[in-house]
Amino acid sequence: MHLKHRLRDATFAGLAAFVAVLCLSYLKSWAHFMVLSAPLGATLVLLLLLPSAPLSRPKHVIFGHLLTTSLAVAGLELMPDPVLGLATCFGLGITLMVLTDTLHPPAGANPILIYLSGAHLPPMDFILPTLAGTLFMVGFASLYHRAFTHRRYPFGPKIAPKEPARGQAASTDTRPATD
Repeated sequence: MHLKHRLRDATFAGLAAFVAVLCLSYLKSWAHFMVLSAPLGATLVLLLLLPSAPLSRPKHVIFGHLLTTSLAVAGLELMPDPVLGLATCFGLGITLMVLTDTLHPPAGANPILIYLSGAHLPPMDFILPTLAGTLFMVGFASLYHRAFTHRRYPFGPKIAPKEPARGQAASTDTRPATD
């Protein structure tokens, strides 16, 4: 890629990241709960710069974050030892993301963030901000890519052109054949 294109893409992505974090920061004061975290920041990097990566698909982003956040919330309640709870939730989160086909690497950090915060909040005070943040990120990425990359996020698999049926010519001519 030419330097000019890299500079343009990097500038647009940086400005988009600025706008997304600014919006989420203001959303915090409006919604009265934190919807921005380090794992969501890492998610934004993937969505803006590697949107066609399989782990950047909305299913992976949303459900990966919700799964690991829910596990950490349950772990806080069920495992009194924070070291054992953190290790269990982290390992189990990775296992379940793989088994449910929702692997999203930034989501793996949610148990670490939740356990290290030391906050014992009601479960929905962790889960709702995660859901709001991931939905915002996916929607923001969709708008960003339409406006600046002129592509549609989420990028779907490329569809191969249809091949003509056996015995038919691959012509675009619609006139009837004459003998």
